[in-house]
Amino acid sequence: MDNAFLKRLREWFKKNAAELPWRLADLDAPRDAYAVWISETMLQQTQVSTVRDYFVRWMKRFPDIQILAEASEEEVFKYWQGLGYYSRARNILKTAKIVAESKELPRTRKELETLPGIGAYTAGAILSLAYHQREAILDGNLVRIFSRLYALDFLPTDSKEALKTYWDYAREIADSPKAYVHNEALMELGRTVCKIKNPDCENCPFQGACKACAENRTAEFPPSKKHIQKDWHGTVLVIESADHKILAVHGGQKFFKNQFTLPHFELPRNATAGLPAPAEAYIDADQVIGVQSIGSFRHNITIHKIECDVLHIQLSKKAPANKASEIQWVKRNLAQEFFANSFCLKALALLKA
Repeated sequence: MDNAFLKRLREWFKKNAAELPWRLADLDAPRDAYAVWISETMLQQTQVSTVRDYFVRWMKRFPDIQILAEASEEEVFKYWQGLGYYSRARNILKTAKIVAESKELPRTRKELETLPGIGAYTAGAILSLAYHQREAILDGNLVRIFSRLYALDFLPTDSKEALKTYWDYAREIADSPKAYVHNEALMELGRTVCKIKNPDCENCPFQGACKACAENRTAEFPPSKKHIQKDWHGTVLVIESADHKILAVHGGQKFFKNQFTLPHFELPRNATAGLPAPAEAYIDADQVIGVQSIGSFRHNITIHKIECDVLHIQLSKKAPANKASEIQWVKRNLAQEFFANSFCLKALALLKA
């Protein structure tokens, strides 16, 4: 990368850097590694506009690694609710517990990448943005920029050689005392100028160096990724005891295996009238006094395109005391707060007041 274009990139960034809660006004100042880690993890698969408020709420409740390490998984999920990909939140808590004693994240890529949920990109972001090391990062924004800049008609996921090519370009950008500025500037450029659709090439600091722009082929780069989507139709059970408590289960579920959720299982649309057989894994059929279909909802989780019917099952007996760790009975009026995922909240929203 020509030094003149890197200078133009830095100048562009200083003029156009958005005000973000995780970004300091002084773009040259080292940043808190914890804040970088949390913000970059939240930003994976999630838009900046969505992450803003989540980040602010999170940092107020968990201002440092030590306080986060003392939190329960349920509370962490509560503050993550709505961001999706809950494995990210679970890994954040695991890592916090591991590094709590040292009070800070490691300062080497090798150490960082051994921690749960911290891969090559996140490690590079922490080392670069917080510790100002000459470390490369490679996210979707940089992939798009490099693909257009050098007319790369392949993706880093296509092969080991393809991945190496992209990382080589990222390391070239990072081979500078100003690597932290270059890395963040490229992410900003990809988000605001070199966008997926309708890129603003006229205001790009790389104008004149970009092959795709010169050939008027920006729409062709990067090449389309083959999407694999699986349809999944199931049934969600809202099981309510006589004393108005809702059954929550932990484990044994298709989705959210490691957090409390409403019981759910795969079942063809309108497969049965009345109590479906899989429901008897959770309740005694003799206690059922009512089974009502209360609607359906759609939801997406990773590659799964989900459509679920929701059954409200009423029982004749009160809920037993909470003893088993994999089963909890939650007061109906507290269920909205207890379940930390939008999948369950969509099902609960169908209950009549």
